[in-house]
Amino acid sequence: MRMIPVFCLLLALACGRSSGNDRFVEDPAGLLDTPARERLAGYHAVLLRDLDIHFKAVFLAGRSGDIDRIAVELFDRYRLGARTRAARGVLLVVDPAGQQVRLEIGYDLEGLFPDGLVGRAEEEQMAPFFAAGRIGAGVAATVELLVARALEAEATEPAGTGAPGGIGGRWSGGGGATTAIRPAPSAKPERAPVDRQRFAAGADPLATLHGYLQVLAGRVKDPDLALYTPESRRFFRGWLVTDAQQAHEFRQLSAVLPRARVFVSGDRAVVRFPVADRQAAPYLLQRQEAGWMLDFAGMHRWIGFNHKNQWHFKAMDHLYQFAFADLRFDRHGFPHEVSPAPVQP
Repeated sequence: MRMIPVFCLLLALACGRSSGNDRFVEDPAGLLDTPARERLAGYHAVLLRDLDIHFKAVFLAGRSGDIDRIAVELFDRYRLGARTRAARGVLLVVDPAGQQVRLEIGYDLEGLFPDGLVGRAEEEQMAPFFAAGRIGAGVAATVELLVARALEAEATEPAGTGAPGGIGGRWSGGGGATTAIRPAPSAKPERAPVDRQRFAAGADPLATLHGYLQVLAGRVKDPDLALYTPESRRFFRGWLVTDAQQAHEFRQLSAVLPRARVFVSGDRAVVRFPVADRQAAPYLLQRQEAGWMLDFAGMHRWIGFNHKNQWHFKAMDHLYQFAFADLRFDRHGFPHEVSPAPVQP
């Protein structure tokens, strides 16, 4: 099959039909359906507004050749980072025909997203979703990891000095990583058997949550562990869990678990963290004959996250309301501490 010259590819992307969303997603290959494309475009728009990161995804049509060179040329052509306070652009290039992806990082984000971190995000997060045919979900899940990293740095690290106009007219110096993506195998690879007795339902909610911490540490993906409710086991059988997701949740849960509060009402319990830990969603549990089990099906049904990975309730008519009586929830379902009543003179 003939290789499309790079200048022809650039021309095709630049002259394609334009809409308000095209600034963030270019999909001449038609790999995404319209709802997925619009969701990603909206997500990227909020990233630019709230985190000063200009993220763009480009899905190539046909064979493209050297994806590293294409990524640098597209990065400069789109001037990714020109709309930020410095060269804070991120470009995802997906080459389905060549079975590879490239995340290109702008100058001012190279310290925040070093090549090793970007490569792990591609291999451990994006590639499993792509192999399962869930391209839009893979892009969104990878962006979530980058957002989590940006939020961590925002609180602990100084901002980059920045290159407001790029460097020498260039917006990227080649930082980032390229990863091969493979279609899903016809048969799932066999996993080493898991000793399910190690992950039994606990005698109390915190014991179960500590057991789940070991699940994350061991990157265990068995959906039928006894510390999950039966409904959660059915949920996990159809849910893709990646090493990157488990590594991120392990770090987060390890950090907040010492600040946990436990609320119990009958056969239901909630392990909750301070409202200030906005990315630390509560864990819901049910007590059954074997002990306390994690209700991930309920968590998926009732708890959502915004573009900053901050949790909120998608609906308030759930069976765990007893654990949140001391909090106020706004119309979007985000929790807030209740201000104490003013002292009367």
